[in-house]
Amino acid sequence: MRERKRVNNKQKSRRQNQQKLQGIDLNCCKRQRCNYEHIWQHFRRNATLEEIRQAASRICRDYLTGRWKVATPEQLVVKRISGGLSNFLYYVSLPDLDDFDEQQLLEVEQHQLQQPQPNVNIGRHVIAASTFAKNSNSYSSTNNNNNNNNESPKLANELAQTVVGGVVAAGAADDDDDVALSAKQANKRRRFDSDSGDSSLLRRLHAPPKQEPREVLLRIYGQTHGDHALESMITESVVFALLSERNFGPKLHGIFPGGRIEQYISARSLATTEMGDARISMKIAEKMGEIHSLNIPLSKKPDWIWNCMDRWLASLESIVKGKIESRPSSAVLQKQRELMRTIDYVQEMAWLRSLFDSGDYPVVFCHNDLQEGNILLRQSNSGQERTPRESISILRSNFDETLGDSLDGNSNLDTDDNKSHSASPCPELDTTDDSALDSSFMSDHEPDLIIIDFEYCAYNYRGFDLANHFIEWTFDYTNPQFPYFHHYKEQYATVQQRRDFIVNYLKKYHDDELFEPTMQELDTVDAEIQVFTMLSHLFWSLWSVVNVTSAIEFGYWEYGIARILEYQQLKSAYLAK
Repeated sequence: MRERKRVNNKQKSRRQNQQKLQGIDLNCCKRQRCNYEHIWQHFRRNATLEEIRQAASRICRDYLTGRWKVATPEQLVVKRISGGLSNFLYYVSLPDLDDFDEQQLLEVEQHQLQQPQPNVNIGRHVIAASTFAKNSNSYSSTNNNNNNNNESPKLANELAQTVVGGVVAAGAADDDDDVALSAKQANKRRRFDSDSGDSSLLRRLHAPPKQEPREVLLRIYGQTHGDHALESMITESVVFALLSERNFGPKLHGIFPGGRIEQYISARSLATTEMGDARISMKIAEKMGEIHSLNIPLSKKPDWIWNCMDRWLASLESIVKGKIESRPSSAVLQKQRELMRTIDYVQEMAWLRSLFDSGDYPVVFCHNDLQEGNILLRQSNSGQERTPRESISILRSNFDETLGDSLDGNSNLDTDDNKSHSASPCPELDTTDDSALDSSFMSDHEPDLIIIDFEYCAYNYRGFDLANHFIEWTFDYTNPQFPYFHHYKEQYATVQQRRDFIVNYLKKYHDDELFEPTMQELDTVDAEIQVFTMLSHLFWSLWSVVNVTSAIEFGYWEYGIARILEYQQLKSAYLAK
């Protein structure tokens, strides 16, 4: 009886957790206080356009300044950006300045200035009232058949003035001495930030570019694992802020529970094959050398990679045993689980760790995920500011759904019969009109590269960062078909390509253009790459398996198996030497 009761309690708890996950509050972003801990739910795969716009608008309104404070969700330009396997990425832009009704805001503001010593809370009421006035005007213009449509703007303006007058009247009812004292010390307490009552509404509309970005990248954190997930996100945000201050990667505009707001850069991510281009590869080598030479206030021990894998191991058993559902059960899924159950990650990690401890492998500050999606090629815009439409033209969307039937995801390679794209649940957010190659890459100018996504930045073995980058030459994540990646082993870097890369890398790392490494140094670094290639495969295979429940469309099972098979082959070859 006691055992049966315990089972029933477990089932009840599981049902309650499922109901809690499904019970998404669609209106929380419209309230005065937003529950940011669950903000990611508004960006899930089947989210509606209205829901995404409301959430994006709320985040930008709370964490940005200027026009972001008065722009309505309907005015913002919101587009989904592809490429994130751990996060949801969205492009958010302000509309053109002409879309704001400055005249109405000016009238309300002039009325505000005519009042004696307005209360500091007036600003919020004016924003709400003026926004209501504009929306009412827009509504009336689309309903010309309504006999009373000319009254709407008038009533809205009267409401705005009533709100201002009402607040001021309430303040005037105070004692004269209090008013005099308040006026005397007003200048001492006066604030000019975007939320203060003295802040000009029109000043918000015309805020200097340094204070107000016109377009931003909204990064919503995806699934997190382990008890230290929050600690990891905090560390990542600190590292991102430090690198941003040192001009590495995008600027940081805001951090909120569940994500951050970053500078949107007019650039596109590299194609997989472009990483093998000599000019591109030499630039990547320089960027990696710069990153590795940084001194960041973090632990200098190479514990990060082992700590990550230890956290992921906590949920591995439940996934491979089918206790946690990742997708509908099938014969293929059953075989995938059986294969992954044969891998003893604890034993493999111990073997690799003993191998590294017995050698002399340099530890530096690493990016740890330098793949094509995290390397941007800056677009040339002739120094002119882009409109939102021009900015949107460079975004990409690769979130199409198809089915696959292989264990490692390679069943549909080199097939032309299944190229169709499935409809997106939110087609308004998709963008597909970017060019294959940017003109700046085709010109004689040096490619201008920007490294992004410092999610996995930490002190780590130098060999891991180098090895991991060359492995990424063989994985193409732009496959529109399930499992959304291709694995081309033949694209791996040749000996000469690795040598050229290492030479440029060492020159930048030592900050000496005349630095010439010896053949022994080149052989040493290349040997590091061969050894740490095994760790890269083991690391990302484990990452992929524990992410099978992610809402992001990707063949995590297939990718994890592809990486673990590569690891087993390389380990066998290493032991055979």
